Amino acid sequence: MPNYDPKAIEAKWQKKWLEEKVFKADDGSPKPKYYQLETFPYPSAAGLHVGHPKGYIAEDIHARYMRMKGKEVLYTMGWDAFGLPTENYAIKVGRSPKEVAEENTKNFKRQVQMFGLSYDWDREINTSNPEYYKWTQWLFLQLFKKGLAYQAEAKVNWCPKDQTVLANEQVVDGKCERCGTEIEERDMLQWFLRITQYANHLADDLKGLDWPAATVKRQEDWIGRSTGTEIDFPLDIKYRYVLLHGYLGSREKHFFPWLRAELTRRGIEFVCPELPNPEDPKEDEQVQYVLQNIQFNERTVLYGHSLGAVVALKVLEKLERPIAGLVTSGGFLEPKFKDHDRPFVPNFKWEFDFAKIRRNVGFVRTLSDLNDSSIPAEQGRLMHEKLDGRLVETVARAPHFHGVEEPEILATLLPLITVFTTRPDTIFGATYLVLAPEHIGIKAIWPRVENQNEVRAYMDAALKKTERMRKEQEKEKTGVQIKGVNAVNPTTGEPIPIFVADYVFGGYGTSAVMGVPAHDERDFEFAKKFHVSVRVAIAPTKESGIVSSASITKPYTGPGFLVNAGRLNGMDSETAKWEITKLVGGRGVEHFKIRDWSVSRQRYWGVPIPIIHCPKDGIVPVPESDLPVRLPELENYRPQGMPPLAASPAFMSVKCPVCGGNAERDPETLDTFVDSSWYYLRYADPHNANAIFDKEKARHWLPVDLYVIGAEHTVLHLLYSRFVTKFLHNEGYLSFNEPFLKLRHQGLIAGTDGQKMSKSKGNVVNPDEVIAEFGADVVRLYEMFMGPFENGAPWDTKNILGVERFLKRAWNYLAEPPEVPAPPTARAAVHRAIKKVGEDIESFKFNTAISALMILLNEIEGGALTKGDREAFIKLIHPFAPHAAQELWSLAGHGTYLDCEPWPAYDAALITAQMVTLVLQVNSKTRDMVTADAGITEAAAKELALANAKVAAALAGAQPKKVIYVDKKLVNIVV
Repeated sequence: MPNYDPKAIEAKWQKKWLEEKVFKADDGSPKPKYYQLETFPYPSAAGLHVGHPKGYIAEDIHARYMRMKGKEVLYTMGWDAFGLPTENYAIKVGRSPKEVAEENTKNFKRQVQMFGLSYDWDREINTSNPEYYKWTQWLFLQLFKKGLAYQAEAKVNWCPKDQTVLANEQVVDGKCERCGTEIEERDMLQWFLRITQYANHLADDLKGLDWPAATVKRQEDWIGRSTGTEIDFPLDIKYRYVLLHGYLGSREKHFFPWLRAELTRRGIEFVCPELPNPEDPKEDEQVQYVLQNIQFNERTVLYGHSLGAVVALKVLEKLERPIAGLVTSGGFLEPKFKDHDRPFVPNFKWEFDFAKIRRNVGFVRTLSDLNDSSIPAEQGRLMHEKLDGRLVETVARAPHFHGVEEPEILATLLPLITVFTTRPDTIFGATYLVLAPEHIGIKAIWPRVENQNEVRAYMDAALKKTERMRKEQEKEKTGVQIKGVNAVNPTTGEPIPIFVADYVFGGYGTSAVMGVPAHDERDFEFAKKFHVSVRVAIAPTKESGIVSSASITKPYTGPGFLVNAGRLNGMDSETAKWEITKLVGGRGVEHFKIRDWSVSRQRYWGVPIPIIHCPKDGIVPVPESDLPVRLPELENYRPQGMPPLAASPAFMSVKCPVCGGNAERDPETLDTFVDSSWYYLRYADPHNANAIFDKEKARHWLPVDLYVIGAEHTVLHLLYSRFVTKFLHNEGYLSFNEPFLKLRHQGLIAGTDGQKMSKSKGNVVNPDEVIAEFGADVVRLYEMFMGPFENGAPWDTKNILGVERFLKRAWNYLAEPPEVPAPPTARAAVHRAIKKVGEDIESFKFNTAISALMILLNEIEGGALTKGDREAFIKLIHPFAPHAAQELWSLAGHGTYLDCEPWPAYDAALITAQMVTLVLQVNSKTRDMVTADAGITEAAAKELALANAKVAAALAGAQPKKVIYVDKKLVNIVV
């Protein structure tokens, strides 16, 4: 009998597989494609521990099975090689991150190859290779061109230890998900990707994906879509309006006569001048005319339509003191038009002092017509980005707001606070408003605030807290009334007080909520503390009649019927939601918790952001022909309070691609999640020097049919990858909009102490040592036999011995079969195993598939199988222990590779004729019912029961005291 020598056998076949490119995926194969993917690893200095390959082994089993099922399988590997951990380790040991990353990658590849994983190594990628990150930069530029990559000053999460910004998704319980340090909130200029533009698609398209339910829910919760109503609450403030028309415009054209009449009817003061030379407007002439003929004060709201918006911005740059607000419609910051060029372009300077403009204005509202025939929608978004405030994207009555009436303009001009609510049916019970400390409307009403010192002190204290701190302290309601200004309930006409409170957050909804204490627990507590009136608006039954507000001791939060609502009394609350929305002129909207993705990092080891900053031309994208912008090698790459690249004159100094003048590169690098957001696309065409990928190759291989990924990536990587896929789909590069059709998560393998493996705990099990002792096939079998794939389990060297015994027994049996023939039931047992193992591989039940192989061996070990059944058994073992199976196949006289052999077929009639049903119990409680061979032995039945997923879940790690067996009927495990 040939000896089972795993060291020699595994080295032999790994060498052959690699040299002969057995697993190369053929782009032109006539077979049906199957693309399966696993998370490419970050190659750390610590190397692999035995927990890392669990997902890889499972994928490899599945890939080998799919090849045998006749599929052309794309299955490969790459390296997520940029990132902070490598940089921090390089600083610690005094070496360059590039050198450390190359060394770590080489070691990881060696360790991965020890397991005999069937990768197509010709498609290997590395994110730190300029040939790869050239296309990461290209992707960023495409997003930038579409207005989806932008730079803005915002509150960001700062990790003081790693000295870099983190995306919201990278903060766990207020701490850096990498190093565990408490994060700080800082105001910084950062690059963002506008993932919020895709929020609806990201939520809707989760339907129909073969993903774990918990993963879908986590994505839904993070996106946080709420459907509700925006309602405007008027303020008891009288503004004075200055209305500026645009190019070829007049106070007598388009909507201006109607707007003037509406303001006059409401008794609102305004000025609407005829700007000079509207046919050939000049910046200095029009701006000086406004400044010399119109007075501005803290009550002034400046409105500009089209070019009038540009004039308004230029006026604001020159004002000596702030005004109340700025409203624009159809405005623009750049002379970029959809239809034709305008002759006035040379007469204006297309530069703006946005810092001064923001200081000189209270509130900002930007109206953009989505059907504008002249101005691209991106211009409205750019204005909003530069000026902040509120962006209203709407469809005007006529393109470019040229209708005779434009009600959206009037609604945007009037003094009001907009709230978002999912319960508009309760508005008759709204007795106060609450604004977030960040609410921009506070600045607009500031001159009217009587208790400015009190309000400012509260806001300052609130804004020093992180969002997490504010959420933690939410139970203790705090706030302060803004005295001197009231809102008006649009249903009752009654004035109601306005508060600022830190339990309302900027950036979600409209940063303002209506307080309905009779129907919301939080509002009720707030009203009690601040002595605000309580008004009942909903009664649980139609017969309740008018309910006295004085009798309320706790809020009623359910549905019901309107009371204290005038002519709407008795209407059911669900119908009332939309009747009231129409009554008050509200708007059905959707809001999301998700925020734009912060992608710039203040560290060295990453992809340089392909942007140039020019004193004359502003933010300029690097020409695509100049990509990649290579990461330079620096002697000092340590963080010093600024990005390391900023200290390199050779890197920073560059000529502006537009004007040719002196300019500077952006000194920051991209978040490594940008690198990994598209890597699965590059595998389809990894060596393309001319495009991110060939569209036809992407169309052939993608989307991914199966993705095995750790559950820790359910928000971060998966969300970003879906966003990038949808963007590339919209731009015509991809024929699909969801990247991963089927998703599975592996459970963690813990240390022998039951804790997560880590060097600090001293519980890491090194795969080099385990493979040296047992061989890769035994380790593969053991990791799959530990329990259900999605469950965690501790490493136990004692249990690996049982798997080793099984593989050696199978080797001995198949390498030199017994002389006596197997019993007549053997053939049915083989066919049952073929069915069971195939189904279990497809459903990722690897532990029960291995159990089926063990049961089969127990049933047939006493006698020799026929040649066909013996070879079928070798094929069943092959996905799990490919080295041993391939050697056995060779010993049987075959010169082919098992991956190229067909999966054995089973005879259903043969299986059904000799089956019994076994009841599986734990402590006499039935946990499952399974079919088994009628000739099953007691030992095999017990083994089958212990390997069952439902039984294992019920045992929860407990050791059986005894196992009761009733022949061919029942197995009862007593614990």
